[in-house]
Amino acid sequence: MSEPSELPHGVPQQGSWSARSELPGILRIVLYAVLAVTVGVIGYSAVRATREQAAMEKGQGRLTAQLGLVQPANKHLAPEYSDRQGRLMADAPSDPQQLVDPDTLVLAHYEGDEEADERVDWDSLQAAITAATGKTVTTQPYVNSADEIASIKAGKIHLVALHAADVPYLVNNAGYNPVAVLGTRVGANGNHLVLAANVKNSIKTLADLRGKKLTCTRPDSITGYRAAIAVLAQEVGMRPDVDYDVHFSLGQKRSIRGLIEGQFAVAALSADKLQSMLDDGEISKSDYRVIYESQVIPRLTFGYSHQLKPELATKITQLALEFPNDGAAADRADGMRFYPIDYKKDFTFVRTIDNWFDPRFGQHASTSIVPEPGRTP
Repeated sequence: MSEPSELPHGVPQQGSWSARSELPGILRIVLYAVLAVTVGVIGYSAVRATREQAAMEKGQGRLTAQLGLVQPANKHLAPEYSDRQGRLMADAPSDPQQLVDPDTLVLAHYEGDEEADERVDWDSLQAAITAATGKTVTTQPYVNSADEIASIKAGKIHLVALHAADVPYLVNNAGYNPVAVLGTRVGANGNHLVLAANVKNSIKTLADLRGKKLTCTRPDSITGYRAAIAVLAQEVGMRPDVDYDVHFSLGQKRSIRGLIEGQFAVAALSADKLQSMLDDGEISKSDYRVIYESQVIPRLTFGYSHQLKPELATKITQLALEFPNDGAAADRADGMRFYPIDYKKDFTFVRTIDNWFDPRFGQHASTSIVPEPGRTP
């Protein structure tokens, strides 16, 4: 047989067909490599996202802590105290040796920001306690310092009149027994938190604040900050600088004016200051929209150390409730007297605020401070 003739030009030789048959294997290798890289990238991205989320949550936690907010908890009496009657207050010591019956009673009282215009005639109250008990009574200002709290716990300060916001911590940790608040027959003398919105925006409920900016006055203010933060956390589960932003105006009038003029969307306001500006004709009720108003937060609460001898504590309580307070500044305290309270029932809202804040720590503003409308900081 003759040798096969040469293949025509352009027809592939056998080796070329072999190379073509290997292409699918190479493609599979390339595809597997691409898939491996893709899975790696996705895995890395997932790990990175998880770490970034954790870092963000940690940062948010630091922000809320700097603003004074703590992990909420229903706070209770310290283990060293008993509460056999379920009053949420410490019982008198069962050991007679631990009871206090001093020759000199120390009365510490909150002066607030109106020292020249006291709502209670402390001199007359001091004299009345002396007349009823036969004991010397000394008075001193109360500023809720660590030393004062320690003195109450040690039974060295016997009678205390202080702002209601500071009461729960003293009750739980220093054995303070609140028994009365300053007020009239209408109710306790105090203030309300008002959360108000500018009338031109769409914010009508607490939930509408999500993603918005809340203007407060100062981090140490009760109605201007702490009550508002506690309400939003308790009622709609929102945290400052996480679910909504917080900034500070440094004044109630600044907050009110800024709200009305449209600089602020929502503000935490004092019902007292609102009413004062309404009475003076500076604003009208149509200038703002109220989206929340709290229960009253009493200005002044009167009570005693649980270590005080029960008979003496009862006598002083009765005297305080009968004290006419006629000598107080008439324009601020006309008709104001001490009225009995049930701490368990009447201080529910105050305890809610305390559950979200730890009054031992200072408040540090980490958010922006906004100037008064029309002025520089």
